[in-house]
Amino acid sequence: MRSAVRAARRLARGMREAAAGAGFRMKLFASYFALVSFIILLLGFVYYEISARNMLANVSESLGDVVLNQNLQLDAALFDIADKSEVLPIDAELYETFAAIEPEDNESLLKADRRITQILFRYFGGNDGIYSVFIMTPNYAFGSAARMFVPPGGFFSSELRAAAEAAGGDLVWIPTYRFADVMNEPRLEGFRFEYDRLVSAVKQLNLTYIDERGIFHTLPDDREKPVLMVNLTVDYFSRLFEEFAGSNGYRRLSYGIAAPDGTIIAASEPERAGTAGSPPWLAEALERKRGMLRFEREGRDLLVRYDTMASTGWLSWIEIPVRDALHGIGALKGYTILFLAVMLSVSALIAYLMSFVVTKPLIRIKQAILMVERGRFGVRIPEGGRDEFGHVIRLFNQMNSRIAALIEENYAVRLREKEAELMALNLQLNPHFLYNTLTTLYWIAIENGQQEMARVMLNLSDMLQMTARHKREMWPLRTDLDWLEKYAYVMSTRFEELFTMEVDVAEELLDMDVPKLFLQPFVENAIIHGFAEMTGGGVIRIRGRREGDAAVFTVEDNGRGFSTERLSRMMNGEAQSTGIANVGKRIRILYGPEYGVHVESREGCGTKVVIRLAVSRDARRAPFASEESEASRAGERREAPCG
Repeated sequence: MRSAVRAARRLARGMREAAAGAGFRMKLFASYFALVSFIILLLGFVYYEISARNMLANVSESLGDVVLNQNLQLDAALFDIADKSEVLPIDAELYETFAAIEPEDNESLLKADRRITQILFRYFGGNDGIYSVFIMTPNYAFGSAARMFVPPGGFFSSELRAAAEAAGGDLVWIPTYRFADVMNEPRLEGFRFEYDRLVSAVKQLNLTYIDERGIFHTLPDDREKPVLMVNLTVDYFSRLFEEFAGSNGYRRLSYGIAAPDGTIIAASEPERAGTAGSPPWLAEALERKRGMLRFEREGRDLLVRYDTMASTGWLSWIEIPVRDALHGIGALKGYTILFLAVMLSVSALIAYLMSFVVTKPLIRIKQAILMVERGRFGVRIPEGGRDEFGHVIRLFNQMNSRIAALIEENYAVRLREKEAELMALNLQLNPHFLYNTLTTLYWIAIENGQQEMARVMLNLSDMLQMTARHKREMWPLRTDLDWLEKYAYVMSTRFEELFTMEVDVAEELLDMDVPKLFLQPFVENAIIHGFAEMTGGGVIRIRGRREGDAAVFTVEDNGRGFSTERLSRMMNGEAQSTGIANVGKRIRILYGPEYGVHVESREGCGTKVVIRLAVSRDARRAPFASEESEASRAGERREAPCG
């Protein structure tokens, strides 16, 4: 039955040990995995962010290319119109045709219309973007009326003619306007035409001609100067943008062209054409001419690329939500997540293998320690490897060998101690023997009239009894002072009244527990070293006072004092009077590093020792507290002032 119980206990302990080993392995695995996972996730996040930024930069660059290409195409067409409009006023055939017109003769007007239409076609017929071209006079609109009709009276009373006249012969571009409103044609209200909204270029023609003889001809001053009118539809300006939007599948892409005054010329929302309601960023874009803007509107993060047309100063832009620009990021996110999942799985496997490799030597060491615990000191762990674990295993084997040797030596020492103890018992050499011997000497001294010798013997006997009777580390301060007075008497007798000792300790401190004989080394040091060169007059003053939770004792003498170097060696236990250093260590062990011994001394000026103890045992720190500084290890040493 008992063997079964012991077997069950061994099994339970083995299971606990295995569980403890497995717990450490799991902690190690979790630590490795957490560290590797953090790095992998951080790299994945950084990779995703960099990829998103690169994708957004690519989209922005692509949009910028589209805007730039749009402007280049429009600039090419508009510059071509401007160049041809510069040549048209000096066309000889056009001048002759206008010079031969009789404004009141309809037949003359019709003939002139045919010729002028041909001339305009020769200049502007190759441009598919031009919707219609006219040369306007107060009485007639010369040009092809197949696509549209421009009333002469309405034109000459419109802002188009005023702009042409104000330009003084320069080509002027008129942004989007509604044809029926500008031409003052209320009859066209309610009708939708292909040319309902137009963009026009107007130029006042100062027709001139130089004949073969070099004579310069102009139209008569009483004739109204004709005005060139080139019309383009709004769709022409947004056609390239529409093609880009359709080919890329952006659902919320918007675009537009705006004049320097903020008037919308063309836009992805047709109803905005001709309005002055500009986007909030337009003023900044018009000032910067070209570039990129990123802003937030109605909770959406938007990206804008814009550029200015060289021909007109108009601003073209494309606006797209950043989320749409990153519509391809979803696939990247999926690939990133898959990559991270694979990497985390691999890292988990590697972490498990690493934890197994690390804990395997530890488990072997633990098993060996358990065997040593059972008394099998001959156990050895197979050594292998030059890493830290191999070093620990070698040290363990060496330690085990040392322990076995020490046990063997200790066994022999114990045998010798037993033998010595038996010898001491045989001789009856114990404290009672010493007490009885001192008592016998005391009575012999009394019988022979040697009172001083008798008193010394009595004090020595009392001192021996007190130290033998109190086995503990601590005893009452009253007992310590009593013992110290007997010691001082014996020493004063030995040194023939070399010194006197004064004791002034507060009554409230007499019952507190203090370290046994904590004052004696300092009194002895004053007698042996402080008064070494004196023949008399030495004084030792011992005082004790309470300061808060601490009891402060001072031992002060008027001896020769010590140099700083010698005092330092004494406090470190490197010179004679090692008891001084031992007292400091005992106090710090018992009470903590804030308590201890402080010594002030200087050659020729005496020595002052300050000892701080805790009044109550509850106030002291736990034994073996950390020692914080050299001052707490050996007490502060200062030079004591004379006087």
